[in-house]
Amino acid sequence: MKKVHFLIDKTKIVNYAITPVLFNKKKLKKRGYIVDFFYEIKEEFLECDILILVSKPILKMVQEKQAVIHEPSPMIDLIKKAREYTNKIIWMDTSDSTSVTHFELLPYIDLYLKKQLLKDKTLYIKKFYGGRIFTDYYHREFGVKDSNPFEQFYPLDLDLVQKVGLSWHIGLGDMYNAFNKRGKIRLLVPEWIKFDYKMKFTPPESNRRIDLFIRTTSNLHRELVAFHRKELIRRLNIILSKPGINGSTKGPWLSTKEFREALKNSKILPSPFGWGEIGVRDFEAFIFGAALLKPDLSHMETWPPIFIEHETYQPFKWNFEDLESVILELLENDKKRIEIARNGQESYRNSISLEGMEKFCSWFIQQIEK
Repeated sequence: MKKVHFLIDKTKIVNYAITPVLFNKKKLKKRGYIVDFFYEIKEEFLECDILILVSKPILKMVQEKQAVIHEPSPMIDLIKKAREYTNKIIWMDTSDSTSVTHFELLPYIDLYLKKQLLKDKTLYIKKFYGGRIFTDYYHREFGVKDSNPFEQFYPLDLDLVQKVGLSWHIGLGDMYNAFNKRGKIRLLVPEWIKFDYKMKFTPPESNRRIDLFIRTTSNLHRELVAFHRKELIRRLNIILSKPGINGSTKGPWLSTKEFREALKNSKILPSPFGWGEIGVRDFEAFIFGAALLKPDLSHMETWPPIFIEHETYQPFKWNFEDLESVILELLENDKKRIEIARNGQESYRNSISLEGMEKFCSWFIQQIEK
């Protein structure tokens, strides 16, 4: 038996990451891996075969102050101390975007796992304005600037690229209860609240009266991160002002029941970039049977690989120039819209099925044993 230890905290993004591991603890044990979770740094946590340092919690716990981590550093000191106890150290990057990294830690660790990666790894030698590939694009194409420049960047040493791999995306977390009371309770006691993946999926072909629906915040504190959302909402409002199209981009606060009813009745669910490329609303589209409309994701890879252009989601260009034509085509072509929604739903449903969980266990073992 191999002992695998995670260092975690009680935040949403970490909860999404550990949910499939927690759900499959017994299956992983049958395959020879005993997984345990720790909320503090102590000797018992360090004593294992495989030590997984989840980035956001560990940086807070050691009170690392450096945006780019160099010696002397409490983070590097801990990694060096861990070497005395464990055989393998894995850095699990829980940053939201493909582009925000801590590759400066690669010489000190054995593996670096991230939930989504740029397909072209050579792009990681480039510094992106705003810290993300899409913020760099909006800076160059639209002239948007951040009042506080993002400085966390360290180029990938391509000689160490073999250490970099994929973990899994947030969709394997509890997307159905992401924002309701049950989800909040699970954050506090994830190992004690029973969880399963039995979500109530809405058939894509069901009768839907809302053409498009979105609820999102756009008052993000970085101008470039907020720009995409604000511009998308602005352009959606122009489209909705035209005759024959109905929908909503803003309105009063909705209860969980009201919100889910709106999702069930929507044909298209736009899902913008935020701090990263993927968000909960992507999976809400899959669950509630709407066609997912997203900026093109072909620059990145994730696992399970359920984001397939024109098949499981409908992409639009980052400069929005085809946004209206893409929406009109989906509204005029029910067959195409329903097919995209059905493909997305089935792909997601399969990823969280019993068979999907067996695949997760195999993927988990494969990735941590690289």
